[in-house]
Amino acid sequence: MARKLAVALLMACCAGVASAGWLDAVRSAGDLLDKAAREVTSPDASKKGTDGGAQKPAQDTPAAGQPAARGSTAGAPSSEVPIEKAETIYSKYDFVPGDKVIFFDDFRDTDVGEFPRKWTLNGPKSGHNNSVEVVEYQGARFLRSVPGSKGGGQHEATQYIRLAQKGDLPEKFTLEFDAVLGEEHGGGYVDHYMIYLLNDPEHYPGAGGARGPGVIRVSGHDGISANTTTQVSKLDNKVHHIAISVNGTFVKAYIDEQRVVNDPDGIKRPIRLIGLTMASSGNVATDKLMFTNFRLAEGGKDVKSALDTEGKIVTHGILFDTGKATIKAESLPTLNMILGLLNGTPALKFSIEGHTDNQGGKAINQPLSENRAAAVKEWLVGKGIAADRLKTGGFGDSKPIDSNSTAEGRANNRRVEFVKF
Repeated sequence: MARKLAVALLMACCAGVASAGWLDAVRSAGDLLDKAAREVTSPDASKKGTDGGAQKPAQDTPAAGQPAARGSTAGAPSSEVPIEKAETIYSKYDFVPGDKVIFFDDFRDTDVGEFPRKWTLNGPKSGHNNSVEVVEYQGARFLRSVPGSKGGGQHEATQYIRLAQKGDLPEKFTLEFDAVLGEEHGGGYVDHYMIYLLNDPEHYPGAGGARGPGVIRVSGHDGISANTTTQVSKLDNKVHHIAISVNGTFVKAYIDEQRVVNDPDGIKRPIRLIGLTMASSGNVATDKLMFTNFRLAEGGKDVKSALDTEGKIVTHGILFDTGKATIKAESLPTLNMILGLLNGTPALKFSIEGHTDNQGGKAINQPLSENRAAAVKEWLVGKGIAADRLKTGGFGDSKPIDSNSTAEGRANNRRVEFVKF
């Protein structure tokens, strides 16, 4: 049965809520996820243990084929294109994740069949709001819109993240999540992602939420904002990575390596509320409306400013294959920033240092962090940087910069640092 995923993301602006942020994400696990599309576990399935599903895998060493938390040391399978061949494909991919995670949820702390406690339904509504539930999907946890009845009748599902602090979001921030994209249904797409960056937290956007101030649509065939429309390559129903970058009123959005929104006046400040809507066009019934690895992060200092003031650069945008030291193509924007600094300052030398969270154990994380730091050095040397300007080290989970007791803290701890020496 042909199915579609539509995920719509709401961000309402006004004076009031949190200084924000999450999502450490994941991408397509290829044919394994195609097969997994028929293996979504419902809350009625047999449960193992008190947590209602499979054991929670280590974030730096997820089970084979499962979506992994995105981060500098978390393996996030996505594009299958080797990094050395990806420069042309990723020529318009300039997304760099924020450097301080404020909100993150991969639903590992929520029982299968339950509503995640880090989210709420208290926000502007648009018609009927479908129920959602956490499910097991290829060894990971996803938040899924409850399937409609056969033949149709599935309403959209909207939920909002709980932010502890009041006030506008940071001037610069990034938002990421991973979601299953839909297939063709009746000769056309039935999925779309609606991103709302609104300054009115009380009302759902007008005109069906299709376009307007602060409204961004990302689908399997186009990207639309208040002032732009972009046609994109047709996508399949594997897990794809959605990334949004905000700087003041400037908004960019990406599906995998494709930039689908580039609008300098796409939103109004302040941003008060962040939400996500999952919907299928025409209310087509599907069990493939689901997402995971929702990450909101504050955008950081310019890398040169960070280096001048702190003597090091902390990055969360260097990504690797799951459990390996193979650099993913999405790392190119961050790597190119470092390369530019080294080329522009011939006397500059870096110690490249890999760090993990405390999940997975020292016997795995310590050598993994060392190998990943070495892989970054190898890439830079391959671009012409003298090897004696770079040294490497891996510290596993021995030097946390945040608490490992929360998902947000663990996401901040997974990183690569460039320390001047």
